[in-house]
Amino acid sequence: MSDLQIALAAIGLLVVGGVYAFNLWQERKLRQRLERAFEGGHDDVLLKTAAPEPAAPSARIEPSLGGSVAAGPAIAEPAGVDGADPVIEFSADIELGEPAGDAALHELLSQLATFGKPARLLGWDETAGVWRLLGRGSHGDCRRLLAALQLVNRAGPVHAPQLNGFCDALRAWAGQHGGEVEMDDTAAALQAARELDAFCGEVDVAIGLNVVAQSGAAFPGEQVAAAALAAGLSLEADGLFHGRDGSGQALFTMENHETEPFSEERLAAMQTSGLTLLLDVPRVANGAAALDQMIHAGMVIAEMLGGFVVDDNRVPLQDAGLARIKTQLQGICATMAGREIPAGSPRAQRLFA
Repeated sequence: MSDLQIALAAIGLLVVGGVYAFNLWQERKLRQRLERAFEGGHDDVLLKTAAPEPAAPSARIEPSLGGSVAAGPAIAEPAGVDGADPVIEFSADIELGEPAGDAALHELLSQLATFGKPARLLGWDETAGVWRLLGRGSHGDCRRLLAALQLVNRAGPVHAPQLNGFCDALRAWAGQHGGEVEMDDTAAALQAARELDAFCGEVDVAIGLNVVAQSGAAFPGEQVAAAALAAGLSLEADGLFHGRDGSGQALFTMENHETEPFSEERLAAMQTSGLTLLLDVPRVANGAAALDQMIHAGMVIAEMLGGFVVDDNRVPLQDAGLARIKTQLQGICATMAGREIPAGSPRAQRLFA
């Protein structure tokens, strides 16, 4: 190898080494900036959309850690003079010359279950003067029926092919049984569905907090169950611990950080690095009280397990951040009430299913 080649090789090594050292220096500077950026309170990460939706305004006052949540006031909702819910449903009124009979009724019920959105069939009780919800055990002795298709759920709004298919099926069925159909306007219903879905996306928010083990440690499954029981939670068939109010209404859940769901049979063999408590805001009537109870449960569980209550950045919860979350929660509930969809109401339960 000539002197020139040796010199060029040495220069190349120096250049490569310099680039490598420069990259290490840049990486360390970036890490330091990121660490500084995540110091302090990052409380608002507790508030997150429950699906692929934007976050919204919302929530309440200072935490009152303790006590159980009283059931929220019963919320009456107008069913509409036609038996359907005009806020969230598209409806069609079917008039028959004679009752269609059980087989025809069950055929219609089967068809209504095929359009990708929750549907209801109601029959007019001429004796009582009320609409009755019809199901598989019902008899086809009504001469007037009402079919209602829900416009929106968490899977999104109803689409034109679904709605048109629903209408076509009703017309065909009514024609086979000597009936006539009057329907809502489909174009208006599709527009209403899009607007309602956008609104639901804005308020479909979950509030979460985490109970994590100390570094390198884990919570044994049986101890998790004991701590959850002490905090008023119970393990249910879905693999989650549930916090409920005195009337049995769901307030919040607690799930495993790991992929394995909780089960009675596996608790003795399970270990987990952390737990997530989650409040589904649109489905809870008394959101502020439910949040207080969830925070209290998290504190009790963390104390019994020797863990910490933190946000998604593993930053300990702070009173200022909790106050902001409660203010945002209050705003969401007010917004939903203003749209005639009170949080936790039967209407909200159906929309946010």
